[in-house]
Amino acid sequence: MSQISVIVPAYNEASHLEKCLQALANQSLSEFEVVVIDNGSTDHTPDIAKTFMSTLNLKVLSKQRESISAARNYGASLSKGAIVAFLDADCEPQPDWLENGIKDSTQNAVWGAHYRIPENSTWVGKIWNKYQATEQEGEVSFLPGGTIFIHRSDFESLGGFSEVVETSEDVDLCTRARDQRMSVLAYKNLSVVHDGTPRTLVHFYRQNRWHGRHVARNFLENLPSTKNIAVVALSAYTLLMFWIFILSLFLLFTGNLWLQVSALILLFLPPLALSVSKARASMSDTTALFVLYSVYALARAAALTNIKKDRSR
Repeated sequence: MSQISVIVPAYNEASHLEKCLQALANQSLSEFEVVVIDNGSTDHTPDIAKTFMSTLNLKVLSKQRESISAARNYGASLSKGAIVAFLDADCEPQPDWLENGIKDSTQNAVWGAHYRIPENSTWVGKIWNKYQATEQEGEVSFLPGGTIFIHRSDFESLGGFSEVVETSEDVDLCTRARDQRMSVLAYKNLSVVHDGTPRTLVHFYRQNRWHGRHVARNFLENLPSTKNIAVVALSAYTLLMFWIFILSLFLLFTGNLWLQVSALILLFLPPLALSVSKARASMSDTTALFVLYSVYALARAAALTNIKKDRSR
């Protein structure tokens, strides 16, 4: 059995996959297995993957379009490593990523890292990463699915990623791991560059709407635990105040302008409070963070309604 297998799910990742696989080809570790799962792509994703057959110990598998959880589980089931490493196709690991992953290996645990942003990131990625998604070390509540390590035996005891949820599957896996008294550990030396970091507000909105679609469901399924209650509460509050504001517009011509103004202030009060508390020392950062928190709150509120069955990930 190989010491470690890298599972890379890919759906229409032609623009990212080459960088991801080249980064794996540049690893300092000499022996490892890579399994790419083409998850029903309609672009050249599988063709790009196959160009690395001679430089990597690589399997390229194809399956009909399903959730990313199903793709990850499928790849893991056909891999041979005692340790399974999950890497997303839009992520680029450092050359010592796998070597460090083995050094940091811990039984009865999930270990990995939070993302780093590309050097050419716009203010959207830079500000959000600076105040909200900074690298962490040690015990954490969850790890992003794009860079997770776990012993095969532990992965199997957890039943793999949940294929019931379309998003937040990484949060779900880590929650179930903690419920089984497994550690969830972050190591900065395992961080990867996330090329999928949003560069525009539209991308930022869509990404957070997508990721938020199953947060409330995960929260309800894990009660009485109150993990993620802050995000769920913010989403529900924003959704309520948004509709109160919309309804108040119908009273625009009745002389109740104060109602619209009050509703608008209440709608954006939480993003303002969060921005001020996070970036007190910088007015420019506070303004940028206020915009991002506002978009984030609206996206998570929209996610509660499943307004659009978006399958683009």
